[in-house]
Formats: sequence, structure tokens, C-alpha cells
Amino acid sequence: MHFEATQDTPQVKYDDLANKLVIQGRSLPENAWSFYEPVIGWANELKLNGNAPLTIEFFLEYFNSSSGRYLLELLSTLERMKDKVQVVWISEEEDELMVEKGEEFSGLVDLPFEFKFAS
Repeated sequence: MHFEATQDTPQVKYDDLANKLVIQGRSLPENAWSFYEPVIGWANELKLNGNAPLTIEFFLEYFNSSSGRYLLELLSTLERMKDKVQVVWISEEEDELMVEKGEEFSGLVDLPFEFKFAS
């Protein structure tokens, strides 16, 4: 799965060798459901075999409330595999809003979160 970033949508890229999903950029799609539905569908079908955990890396500059709803749905979908999923939330150190959003998501789902600042 790979979607290039646009002015209003983030890059979404799954690297199957690293077992890593990256969502990066700005998320302001006109129709958030149509943008995130394939990603949520992919997560619903995902079966993790072996010992390699899935890493989901978020590095978002901004997202609107409808995007937030579907990002949370994506995370909720992956809770069934919580022992094999790691969320990495990256933000700029001075971006208090994105730090708070990551903390809010971590309190709403039962997944391990790691918080990092961009270098």
C-alpha cells in the first residue's frame, strides 16, 4: 500500500520488509472516509505472522477532526493484535498540539505508544 502525499493528504506507505506503516504529512482530505477506508480495510485484513511486530509511525503536521476520527478507527482496528503492534508518534518538539493529540490517542486505545521528537 502506498499513497503519495498531496497538499491535503498524508503519505501512507507500508514497507512489508520492515513491517512498518508510515503516515506522514498533513491530513485534510475533503472526504476523510474515502481516503482512510482502504487503510482501515488493510488493517482489518492484516494477519501478523512470526515475531516481527508491526510498527505504525505517525508524523503529522496537522490533521482535521474527521481525519482524527479515522486515525483513531485505524488504531482501534489494530488493538486485536496489541501484542504485535507498536505505535511511534513523532512530532516537532515545539508542536504542543500534535504532542497532545498523540497523548490523547494513546489514552484511547490499548496499544503501546512511543513518543519521539523529529531531529
